[in-house]
Amino acid sequence: MRAFIFSIWVHVGKTTSGTITLLETLAAKQYTTAEQGGRYVVSATVQGKSFTYEMPEGQNGASFLEMVRESWRMLNIGGASGGEMTDAELRSYLLDEAGQVTDCTVAAFTSQARY
Repeated sequence: MRAFIFSIWVHVGKTTSGTITLLETLAAKQYTTAEQGGRYVVSATVQGKSFTYEMPEGQNGASFLEMVRESWRMLNIGGASGGEMTDAELRSYLLDEAGQVTDCTVAAFTSQARY
């Protein structure tokens, strides 16, 4: 989802408000989809700027709308105050300044008693 938000953020001038506007436009289904090589490609135009996103393998239109909704939700409640992220907070999130994203596999094990 971070890469998805990043691609939108770059296209709309690196602002939170522009990113939210594009997400709302996408949520209103103001986009087109095409299948290309077994993957869905989503295209939209907002404020004269074109946006194209290739969805990860195995995802469809419903998956795309859920990603749009979750992204919109996070931008609206992910700020330090519990409200909308500021431009600086969104940039920090996209840079992953807190080191939250990892490519390491993490496993959790529990013991189960057998009776």
